[in-house]
Amino acid sequence: MKKIYSLLAFAVLSLASMAQNGSNLIIFSEDGLKFYVVLNGIRQNEIALTNVKVTGLTQPYYSTKIIFEDPKQGTIEKKYLNVTDVESKEPLEVTYKIKKNNKLENVMRYFSQVPIAQASPASAAVPEVHYNTEPLPEIQSTITTQQTTTTSGNGTGNGNISIGINIPGVNMNVNLNDPNQVNHSTTTTSTSYQTTTTQNNTSTSSVPATRSTGCEGAVAMSSSSFSSAKQTISKQSFDDTKLTTAKQILKSNCLSAAQIKDIMLLFSFEANRLELAKIGYKRCVDTNNYFLLNDAFSFESSVEELNKSIE
Repeated sequence: MKKIYSLLAFAVLSLASMAQNGSNLIIFSEDGLKFYVVLNGIRQNEIALTNVKVTGLTQPYYSTKIIFEDPKQGTIEKKYLNVTDVESKEPLEVTYKIKKNNKLENVMRYFSQVPIAQASPASAAVPEVHYNTEPLPEIQSTITTQQTTTTSGNGTGNGNISIGINIPGVNMNVNLNDPNQVNHSTTTTSTSYQTTTTQNNTSTSSVPATRSTGCEGAVAMSSSSFSSAKQTISKQSFDDTKLTTAKQILKSNCLSAAQIKDIMLLFSFEANRLELAKIGYKRCVDTNNYFLLNDAFSFESSVEELNKSIE
């Protein structure tokens, strides 16, 4: 009996510890671009990095923004980034990667996930940041252009003109002889351009269950409603009619990735499964789990076509 109590106590302590620690979020750049991670309006890393790990995330969803060190790269926004298991709500270590899509734009895509108990130990190669709720200073970048003109002469009619131009990444000096120069003068002109990226420092403690547009982060159909929907689709005799019925259901309801996959399996033809998967992406509440649909295809080409359509 004492052993049973001990085991129960150990299990409770383990669960409590797991819940307290929360989930981990890892984001890395495939192309080595340095960036800042902003969660619920709060910047997490003080300096721009190519790989960031944020620990201690206790909410299921976070509004996420990626701000690149290079302003030319633009920004990436995910209003509902999931970091917990959809079904069990248990904490996870979730990894996302930043890559270029077919339009050569930076996008953030789901990469992998493991239960928090199986998470990799801390590594010096991946800086860890515990979830920060205190605003950090605004991100600033400054470009300075400096031009220096130096004129010198010896009063004898032989002079030297030196022009130096200093721009980040470019240094150039030009020396000219001016036989008529007799005066001494130096002129320095400096121009600085400063850009400031502001961020919303209002912390959001929770994410609403519904959105005004789209379904990502919203509430999926209940089990009973989804069961009725599947029966309605199954009663149709032909794939085309099934597809029309499925489209009607998707138009007025939000579904999980697992539910969309179940509907796909009701179709006999690969083309209809692919069409449904393309349409269902915008009506999915957990697009980070959309990889589950890959198992519903018989051909690798269908998986590739789906990925291209949702990037």
